[in-house]
Amino acid sequence: MSRASATILLVLLAFTLAAMAGGGEPTAGAGGFSELHRVRVADTSDLEAVMGLIERSGESIGTKHYHPGGEFGFVLEGSVTIATERQPQATLEAGESFYQPPGAWHVVGTAAEGAKTVVFRLLKKGEPMIVEVD
Repeated sequence: MSRASATILLVLLAFTLAAMAGGGEPTAGAGGFSELHRVRVADTSDLEAVMGLIERSGESIGTKHYHPGGEFGFVLEGSVTIATERQPQATLEAGESFYQPPGAWHVVGTAAEGAKTVVFRLLKKGEPMIVEVD
């Protein structure tokens, strides 16, 4: 595992533990995304860190979209295939991580076994987490 992947994993694990300690139930949303934790970033007035769990059962393909603040992710179970505008299509297995830069469109798919992925997003307060692209 690269140093960058290990750092991302540690950040995601810290947020996961913080969410678990909070004891709150995940908030279910569209596309299999459940928000696990949201906090205002202490040293700024307009940034929020959002951690979520994306659960997809069975084979699926998402919409073409981007995240205004970018996205870090870690595949917990199954595998995901990600097609992006800036990198060649890649299939990531459980234990692998990824990063999507702010504004970079991508499409995510899963195979028959589905997948669970933890994602971490940093966005300005009031900004959408996902913007669909035509």
